[in-house]
Amino acid sequence: MANIALKAEKRIDKEIKKNAAAKLGREGYIPAVIYGLEKKPESIKVERKELISLLKGHNISSIIFDVSLDGKGKDSDAVIIKEYQRDPISNELRHLDFLRIQMKKEIETSVPISILNSDIAVGIKDMGGVLQHGLRELHISCLPSDIPEHIDYDIGELEMNGIVRVEDIEIDGKVRILNDPSEVIVSIIPPTELKEEEPAAGEAVEEEMEEPELVGREKPGEEAAGGEAEGQQEKAREE
Repeated sequence: MANIALKAEKRIDKEIKKNAAAKLGREGYIPAVIYGLEKKPESIKVERKELISLLKGHNISSIIFDVSLDGKGKDSDAVIIKEYQRDPISNELRHLDFLRIQMKKEIETSVPISILNSDIAVGIKDMGGVLQHGLRELHISCLPSDIPEHIDYDIGELEMNGIVRVEDIEIDGKVRILNDPSEVIVSIIPPTELKEEEPAAGEAVEEEMEEPELVGREKPGEEAAGGEAEGQQEKAREE
């Protein structure tokens, strides 16, 4: 997949201060930071409408952008979205971290696993089993141009108690899977195994409320890829 051109603007001082993100959002922008390759981190903003249009139909982790600042296309940086935050209610993107990359050097990222034919899988359709998910994405390493949009696996022939592990995935030799080979991706189990144990009579049941997760993805290899910017990134995030 070819790199996609994306225009960005540097944020001025008042757009970096605390509480500035809401104003940028009302003006149609998403605040972001761009860092990596031993270059100075920069606080930027991108037009929400343009970015959403470019992301349509693609996995957010797989797209490579050529980001040009303030219309200077000749000085563009090849980047991937290393991290992102979404609003816990509207699910709109609130902040982006762009990591500069070298097109001829392998990078680590994550791609989703697409499970095919789960509706007609033998263990489900013919045996009454239930699909249970484990991993939903794979941590991979490859050249930026070889990042797949997703990794498919067909479970049409998977029977009851069948298990698909990372080691079962066949993938292009240009891509290396970094997960533990024994990790489970999906399995088909008898429906009775899904029943939760009921608490004993008189036993108190406590419910814990967790804060919504805003960070979109983990940071595999962050120290190697952009660790030199860690201290300066925090300053660039202030809004």
